[in-house]
Amino acid sequence: MKLLIDIGNTRVKYSFIESGRLAGSHSFNSSKTGIKSSLITEFKNIEGVDSIFVSNVAGDEIEQQLTEWAEKKWKIIPTFVRSEKKRFGVTNAYSDVESLGVDRWLSLIAARQHARMATCILDCGTAITADIVTKYGLHQGGMILPGLSMMRESLLINTNNLNETLEESEFKTLAVNTRSAIQAGTLYTVTAALERLITDLKEQFNQRIRFIITGGDAETLIPLLPSSIAYYPDIVLKGLAYYARQGEKKRHHDKVAELESNAGDLSNDGVNRNIKVEAVQPIEAVQPIEAVQPIEAVQPIEAVQPIEAVQPVESVQPVKAVKAVKAVKAVKTVKAVKAVKAVKAVKTVKAVKAVKAVKAVKAVKAVKAVKAVKAVKAVKAVKAVKAVKAVKP
Repeated sequence: MKLLIDIGNTRVKYSFIESGRLAGSHSFNSSKTGIKSSLITEFKNIEGVDSIFVSNVAGDEIEQQLTEWAEKKWKIIPTFVRSEKKRFGVTNAYSDVESLGVDRWLSLIAARQHARMATCILDCGTAITADIVTKYGLHQGGMILPGLSMMRESLLINTNNLNETLEESEFKTLAVNTRSAIQAGTLYTVTAALERLITDLKEQFNQRIRFIITGGDAETLIPLLPSSIAYYPDIVLKGLAYYARQGEKKRHHDKVAELESNAGDLSNDGVNRNIKVEAVQPIEAVQPIEAVQPIEAVQPIEAVQPIEAVQPVESVQPVKAVKAVKAVKAVKTVKAVKAVKAVKAVKTVKAVKAVKAVKAVKAVKAVKAVKAVKAVKAVKAVKAVKAVKAVKP
């Protein structure tokens, strides 16, 4: 059994991997002085843990306390996961890769798996972080802004004469006491910032981006945010699970390699005297991050009856009739083409004749016109001669 622990600034969440599946998560508040007493209380009756994988953003002192406790309790040294440049299909955008909080790194890994579009993870804890990863696993960077508790504590510390007590039922959008006013103001400040971020990212990615929210204040903020945001309270633990299963796969492959290596060391009677075979644990299935709809049971395919032996087909005579039909079709086609050509030829001849007839008519008219002109000129010439003769004495 594997133990997964997510240590935040104010809370610790944990879960187990049993029989290849991530069990439900549990949580407890962390103390500023340490977590040893809380670990003893939470895990005093837990046995059978063979490995521990940890995400820790609470500092080196907490890491040291957890290590000492785990060695004493189970004789195990925990594996503290660090942010990397590339793992599980995700590429870190930070030049100093470890400066990206390991909780943010693990959230990116969990969100990236099985995603068909870009994803924005909003982690609403002590601080609020936003990280974007493309569908190709490229981290685009992100932003950090103060969380609800950090804003409220800052205002409370710097507000004088604040003696009112606050009950949860006193919260109103328009408050009538200072504490409630701080609650309302910080809540709307955060949601307004997140709404603007969501709007800008949707425009930047042409609406092809999904949003995931997690963290201790997520449930407080969800009612004031768009309904399309998915709630993943255990996303860091899901990211840790990929590291835990990766270690199991490596041990499995090492055992297989050892068995294959020993397989050649046989004695004369063909028996390998040196192999000490241990049961090889199966590789645990990687759980998808998104809830997968159950697949309806597939109806079994009825047994296919064996096909009886096919009798050999006697030699087939060449189908001359088909060729004859094709020949007839070819003849008809040729005749049709010739008929079309003949019609076109007739039309062409008629057109030529019509043109020639028009030209002939025009020629006749032209000749007649010339003759008429000549006749007029001849008449005029005769009249002129007669006129001249009449003038002479």
